[in-house]
Amino acid sequence: MISKTHYTNKDISEGLAQLGIGSSDTVYLTGDFGNLGFHESKTKLGTLQGFHESLASVIGETGTMIVPTHSFSLCNTDIPFDLENTPSQRGAFTDYVRKLPGAVRQFHPFGSLTAWGKQAESVTGNTSRHAYGPNTPYERLLACDAWGLSVAMPPQLTCSIVHHMEMTMAVPYRYTKEFLHPVVRDGKISIEPFYLFVTYLEADLERDRNEKFFQHPLMQEHVRKVQVGMNHLYAYRMRTFEQAVRDSMTKDIYAWLRRPPVQRPYQR
Repeated sequence: MISKTHYTNKDISEGLAQLGIGSSDTVYLTGDFGNLGFHESKTKLGTLQGFHESLASVIGETGTMIVPTHSFSLCNTDIPFDLENTPSQRGAFTDYVRKLPGAVRQFHPFGSLTAWGKQAESVTGNTSRHAYGPNTPYERLLACDAWGLSVAMPPQLTCSIVHHMEMTMAVPYRYTKEFLHPVVRDGKISIEPFYLFVTYLEADLERDRNEKFFQHPLMQEHVRKVQVGMNHLYAYRMRTFEQAVRDSMTKDIYAWLRRPPVQRPYQR
C-alpha cells in the first residue's frame, strides 16, 4: 500500500503561482504527471482531478486550459474520428480534460487540441481543417499570449506549437499533405479532407529536439522553473517562444534540425 506523499494540491497551486500563472490566464499544458511522484490522493483519478482543480483555482472562472488530444495513429487508416469518443493519445490527463463537461475539442482527426474554461470555444471551436497555421488553436494561443506549461518534462520536449511556427516560417523540408479520412458528424460517417504539415521522407532530417530554440537568449532569460513533488513545472509565454523561433529561423531556416539536410527532394 502506498503511504508516501510527494505533493499535494496546495503544492501545485503554489507552484503555479510562483511561475507567474494567475487569474484569467490561458494555459496550454502537457507532460508526464507520473514523474511528479505520488499525489496526496494516492489514486490515478485523484491525481488528475487534483491537478485540474488546482490549475482551475489559480486561473479562476475567466481562465482557460488547453491540452493536446492528438490521435495521430488514425492517419492512413479507415478508423473514423469521433469528436466525442476518440480518445486522446497524449496521456491520461489530456483525456481527462477531453471528457470534462464544457470541454471543446478541435475537429481534426489527427492533431486536435481540447480547451476547457472561459475561452474554450474561442480557442478550439470553428477551426480550419489544418492542424497548424491560420485559424487554428495554435494561432489563437499566440493571439492571447498563452502560457506553455510543461509538467515534469523539459519544455523543449513538449512544445508542439513549434510545428505551427515551422508552417508560418515556411520551412522547406515540410509540405502540406491532404488526408481523406472518415469522421463522424451527426451520427453519420462521411469522408472529409484534413491537412498536416509533414516532412519529406526522402530528406535526411536529424532533429535537435528544439535545443537551439531554448538556448536562445530570450528563452534562457524567460523560462521559469519550480519544484513540485519529485520533479519540476516549467512555464513560458508562447509569444516569447515564437519570437525566439522566428529569430532563429530567420538566421537559419534549418534551426529546428541538428544540421541542414544533405538530401533535399524539394530542391530544384
